[in-house]
Amino acid sequence: MIPSGEPRGGEIMAGPASAHPHVAALRDRLGRPLVLLEVLLERRPTGIELRHFRDADRPDGELVSRTPEALGALAESTENGAFRPNRSAPTLRSGWRCPISTETDLHEALEQLYPGALADWQAWETGSARPTPFRDFVGRQTGMYRSTQAITDGEADAVARAGCDSSLCLRRRCWSTPGMGPAPRPESDAEVLAIPCLEPCALVLDLARWRVKDVESRPVRLELTTGELESLERALRNTLDQPPEDLREGSTRHPGNPRRLGLLLERFREVGTGIEDLPRNKGT
Repeated sequence: MIPSGEPRGGEIMAGPASAHPHVAALRDRLGRPLVLLEVLLERRPTGIELRHFRDADRPDGELVSRTPEALGALAESTENGAFRPNRSAPTLRSGWRCPISTETDLHEALEQLYPGALADWQAWETGSARPTPFRDFVGRQTGMYRSTQAITDGEADAVARAGCDSSLCLRRRCWSTPGMGPAPRPESDAEVLAIPCLEPCALVLDLARWRVKDVESRPVRLELTTGELESLERALRNTLDQPPEDLREGSTRHPGNPRRLGLLLERFREVGTGIEDLPRNKGT
């Protein structure tokens, strides 16, 4: 039943029944704390509170109180001040809390943090979501992105693996590529809401465009020993694990772009199932 009048302990006042049906669906799931991507939602005596899941056990007094409207600015940059082109990346700043008393405020807060995520979640939960396959998506591109239609099936698979890695995006890929089906069906449980990705995002599309252009350039032949390949892979993984503070994630022109590095790691698939499976030098 939708509460009316003043909210009781742990409840929030609802707006019109049809205003935010996906928010109402979320509210009904809040019998216990839930995590949506990196945000913890928990009932409190005055309503619902949002905070970073890493701050779950921190006292309220240690956190900065934010209004729903202020969360948009907070979500624009990482702890180091770098711009976040993908709001679903695992780089949301911590150290804040946002008290919520109405469904309208809850909708505003989550839209500021994760635009469209809650609506996508409800569509997936109710079976009304319709993922767009990669080929269909690039097939309707025009202008400078029309070139993505020329990407090979194998390169499209590599772009999806590199561009949608969980270290870069917390949504679950539900769209398919020519050689891969969707990732395992995202299922929400009692504590975590699985947020689907229903079509390639702008970052993946730009990566595909860059890859089409890059493969047209003249290849450079380079022979490496197994040990050198191991060192190269380790260097790539270290850079992905600890990217430089000034790295622009949204720019594929940057040679250190994490999705470009992921594509380079994908090249190891061409020489085996993984660098760890290559024969090692004697004595190592």
